[in-house]
Amino acid sequence: MNTLKINCVPRKFEHDTDVQDIIDLIENSIDPALFLETNYKTQGMDVLFKTAFERFKKKSQQKLIKLTQSMGGGKTHNMISLGLLAKHPEYRKQIIGVDYSDDGLGEVQVLAFSGRDSNTKNGIWGELARQLGKETEFKSLWEGGLRAPGPSEWINMLKGKPKLILLDELPPYLENAKTIAVGSGDLSIVTTTALANLFNALNRADLDNVLIVISDLKATYQSGTRLLQSSFSNLEGEVKRFALDIQPVSSTSDEIYDILRKKLFNQLPGKEEINEIAVAYKAKAEEAKNLNFTNYNPDKLFTGIKEAYPFHPAIRVLYERFKENQGFQQTRDLIRLMRMVIKDMWESGVAGKRFLINPYDLNLNNPAINTFVEQIKPPLGPAISNDVANEGRSSAEVIDSQYKIEFISQVAKLLLVSSLANVPNALLGLNKNELVGYLVEPGKDITNYRNAFEEFISQAWYIHTDKDGRLHFQNVRNLIAELNSLIGGYDEESARLEIRKFLEERFKPVSNDCYQKVLVFPAIDQIILEQEKILLVLFEPNTTGGGLNPDLLRLYSDTQYKNRIMFLSGDRNTMDNLLRRAKEYKAIQRIIANMRSERVPENNPQFEMAVDREIKIGQQFLSAARETFVKLYYPFQFKGQDKLVDAEFLMDFKGNNYNGEEQVKKVLTERQKFTAEDPKGNSFKDKCLQRLFTLDEMRKVDLKSRAASNPAWQWHHSKALDELIDYCLRAGIWFQIGDYIQKNPPKEETTVTVQATWPDRNKSEAILKILPKFGDVVHYEFEQEPKTTSDKITDFNSWKTDEMIVYFLCVDSKGQHETGKSYKWVNKLNLRYSIYDAGDEKKIKLEASAPNSKILFTTDGSDPKEHGAVYAADFIIPKETRFVLAIAEKKGIYSEKLEIPINWSKSTGFKIDKDIALTYEKQGMYKTNNNKSTYEELDLLNKHGGTFFEVYLNFTFKIKAKEYWSTINFGPDLALDKDQILAQIDFMRSSMKADEVFETSLQIVSIKFQSGQKFLDWMIDKKMQLSNVKQQEIIQ
Repeated sequence: MNTLKINCVPRKFEHDTDVQDIIDLIENSIDPALFLETNYKTQGMDVLFKTAFERFKKKSQQKLIKLTQSMGGGKTHNMISLGLLAKHPEYRKQIIGVDYSDDGLGEVQVLAFSGRDSNTKNGIWGELARQLGKETEFKSLWEGGLRAPGPSEWINMLKGKPKLILLDELPPYLENAKTIAVGSGDLSIVTTTALANLFNALNRADLDNVLIVISDLKATYQSGTRLLQSSFSNLEGEVKRFALDIQPVSSTSDEIYDILRKKLFNQLPGKEEINEIAVAYKAKAEEAKNLNFTNYNPDKLFTGIKEAYPFHPAIRVLYERFKENQGFQQTRDLIRLMRMVIKDMWESGVAGKRFLINPYDLNLNNPAINTFVEQIKPPLGPAISNDVANEGRSSAEVIDSQYKIEFISQVAKLLLVSSLANVPNALLGLNKNELVGYLVEPGKDITNYRNAFEEFISQAWYIHTDKDGRLHFQNVRNLIAELNSLIGGYDEESARLEIRKFLEERFKPVSNDCYQKVLVFPAIDQIILEQEKILLVLFEPNTTGGGLNPDLLRLYSDTQYKNRIMFLSGDRNTMDNLLRRAKEYKAIQRIIANMRSERVPENNPQFEMAVDREIKIGQQFLSAARETFVKLYYPFQFKGQDKLVDAEFLMDFKGNNYNGEEQVKKVLTERQKFTAEDPKGNSFKDKCLQRLFTLDEMRKVDLKSRAASNPAWQWHHSKALDELIDYCLRAGIWFQIGDYIQKNPPKEETTVTVQATWPDRNKSEAILKILPKFGDVVHYEFEQEPKTTSDKITDFNSWKTDEMIVYFLCVDSKGQHETGKSYKWVNKLNLRYSIYDAGDEKKIKLEASAPNSKILFTTDGSDPKEHGAVYAADFIIPKETRFVLAIAEKKGIYSEKLEIPINWSKSTGFKIDKDIALTYEKQGMYKTNNNKSTYEELDLLNKHGGTFFEVYLNFTFKIKAKEYWSTINFGPDLALDKDQILAQIDFMRSSMKADEVFETSLQIVSIKFQSGQKFLDWMIDKKMQLSNVKQQEIIQ
C-alpha cells in the first residue's frame, strides 16, 4: 500500500489560476488551454454550457441565467469558463462533450461587466457599448447626464451576432451607485431601470441569440440584491418564471472532491490502489471500535475514502460547517487552502507518511497556513497558539512530545477545523467517537490514546464542551485556563495548608480505636503526646539520608509516652508534585464554590466539567500523596529495646474515596500492633498480665501509664483497657482495695442475700428467700447474732417469719471460705388509718401491721416520734386540726411517718387528696395478660407519671417449637419506670432468640403517682370510677 507521495503527483503551483476576474476575459489575458486543463465540469457548469449554446443557436428561450452560490462558490469561474468557450470554438467539444455540435455557430461575442469596477463613468450600458465599439452611436445615453437605455436602444445595441453578457459582482456596484446623484435620484435607480429594460428587451426576437449570465451574492450584499430582485420582477413581473437558477458547485454531492482533484493533481492512482487504502482504513476503524475507542461506522469510512481519495471524507463534512463564514470564498478559498496544505506536505516529507490528506494535516506552524486559517475565524487565534500549534510550545505539542506521539496535535487540529464556523446556530466541535473515527489510519498506534487525550483536555485553555458532549474551541478561556490562573497565584505555604486540610480530612479518626489524633506537617514543638491518646503524625519525606527525619527520631527518644505516637512519611522527593496537586485541588474547589455562589445550574456543561475535573484532581492529589507517604513508623519492642519500625504503606483508594484510618488500622493489624479482640477475653487479659500488670497489685493509673510508655503493648480501642479492668473487677477475677487492684485477691467470706415479700401488707408476716454466698449452711436467731449451734434454715426459698429482727450466719461446711459476719434482716412495719364520723365529731382509727406495736401520734403538727401520745384506742380529732401525724414502732423498728390530712368542710368518707403523692396497691396485684395489654398499660401509666414497685415480669415463649417460661422479680423497695421495664423485656426477647411468639405479662404490687390528681387523671383515661377502688388499696 503506497503513500500519497508515491500515488499522487501534485500540479506545480507557480501562480494562482483561481484569482481571476471576468475583465481578464475581455482583455484576453487568460490562457484558455491552461485554464481549461484544470477545470472540472460540475453538473451546474454542464447545464450552464448546454443552455448557453442552445441560446446562441436560437434554440432556447432561456435568456437569463442566475448563478446562485455564496462568495467564492464558483460563479466567476463558471462565467470565465463559459466566456472562453464562447470566444474559442476549438475547445467546445473537448469541454462540453463529444456529442456537442457547433452547427456553424463560430465565435460568440463576449461582453462583461464586473461590479468591482465602480468608477465606470458611463454606467453599465456605456461599458457594454465600449466593448461593442458603439460608444459614438450611443453617447447620448451618458453625455449631458446618465440616462437609462430603453428596450429599443438595448435592442439596437445588442442585435446581430450571438452575444454573451456576463454581469458579475453587481451588488457592490449598486451599493456604490446609491451614493452618486443623477438628476433627482441616484445612479442605482437609473441602473435598475436600465437593467429592467435590458431584461425586457431580451423578450424581443431581435435578441433571441443573446444570453445574460448574472451572479447573485444575496448572502453578502443584502441591499444590492433587493435592487436586483426588483429588476428581475420587472422582467414580466416574476423573475422565477424567466431566470434559470444554476448552482455552480452542488452542496449535496462530491463535486468538491472532483474539483480539488482536477485543480491540484496531475496524477492519481487507479481504483484498485484506492480500494486497498480504503480497506486498510476500514480495518483500523474496526480495531478502534473493538477497543471501545469509537462507534464510528467503518463501512461509512470505507465508502467515503473511495469517493474522496486522496482526501479524507471528513474534509467535506467539516468544510460544510464553515464555508458560509462571512468573507470565506467557498470553493475558491478551499482550493487555496488545500493547495497550501499539499505543497507543505510534499515539501516537508509528510506526504511520504500519509495515505490520505486529512483535516489535521494543516501545518499551523507554517506562517502562510496559520494566517489563512486564522482569517477564517480570527477570534480563535489565541486558541491556536496556546492549545494547537506554537513551534512545540502549545498544549497539544507538549503532550505529543511527552508521550512520543503526534496524534494529540492531530486531535487539536480536528477540533479546530470543526470549530471554524462563524455563523448563527452553526454546529461546532466533535464528540469523542467522531474524533477517533477521523483520527485512525493504517500504522497508527492509538492504544494509549485515552490517557494522552484526557491529559490534553485537562491542559487546553480554550476547549469547551456543549450540552451534547461535543468538544470545540472558543475564544473564551475555559475552566482549565481559570484553574491555571488561580494555581499561579498560590504560594507554597497555601499549598501546604491545603495538603494539611486534605489529609487531615482523609486520616481523621472516626472509629477512634487505632488512633485518636492526627497532625499533618506540624512543627516539632507542636507534637505533644498524651497518655490517653495515640497520635498519627504525617511528616514530609526525608530525602537526605533515608529513613525517618532525625528530628522525629530525637523526639521519640526523649518522650515518656513511647507507645503513643506513629509517623507516616517517606524517603522520595515527591513534594513538588504533591504541592502542585494541592494548588490544583484548592483552585478547583474555589472555582466550584464561585459557580455555586453565582447559581450556575448543576446541569450546565461548565459546572459538570468542573465537578468532573474536581474528581480527577482529587484522584491525582491522592496519587501524589500515595507516592509521598509510603512508610508507616510505629513503636515496637525488640529484645527489650524500644524502637520505631517501619511498614510499607500503600494507599488503596477507589475513585475519590479514601479512608486513611482504616488503612492504618489494616497495616498495624497485619503487623500485630493493633488488635480488635474482645477485651473481656482471656487472650487480652493474659497479654495485660504479661506486659502491664506485672506486680501483685497496681493502681489503675499505673497500668494506663505503662500502656502509654511500653511499645510491647498492643494498640486497641481507647476504652479496651478500662473495659478489661472493669470486667475483671465485676467478675471477681481481680479485687480492688482503695486505689490498688490485686490480681490475686483473698477468698471471699461467707454471707447471705435475703429477698423478702409480704403477701399481706397489713400484716407483718414475710416470706424470705435466703441465698447463701460462699457457704451452704445458714443459722439464725431472733434479735441476736446466731452461733454455729443455732437453729438452721431448712427452707431457703420460702421461710416465713413475723419477727421484726432476724440474724443469719452463713457457714461453708467444706471449709474453703472463712465464716463472715452475721447478716441482720429487718422486717417492715406499716401503718394505716381510717377516719369516720361520730355524731358531730370526727374519729380516727390507727392500726399497725405488726401486733403489739406502739403507735405514737400528734394533732398539732409536731413530730410524733419525739412528742407523740401513745395510741390506745380510736380518738376524737380536736377541732381545727389540719393534720394528724402518726408513726408505729416495735422493737426499735419504725414505720414511715404517716401524715393524715383532715378535711372539716366535707363529711368523711373515702376521699382522694389531689395535692399529695398517692400509692395504689390493688388487691391481688395489678396485672396484664399479653404483649398488647402490657405495652398499653405501661404507656398509659407512664403518661401519668407512674413508678412501679415489686414488679414481676412473666415470659412465655417457644424455642424450636417447645414452650418455655421465665420470670424476673424486682424487690419491693426498687422503683422502676416504663423504660427500665421495657429494657428488661427487650433484653429477654433478644437473648432467648425465641421463635415468633414471645409473650410478656406483668404483675405490679405498688404503683406510685406524684399526686392524687395524676391518679384521678389515670382513672379517667382508664374509664374507671372511684367506686371501683377500695379504700385500703389507696395509701396517701
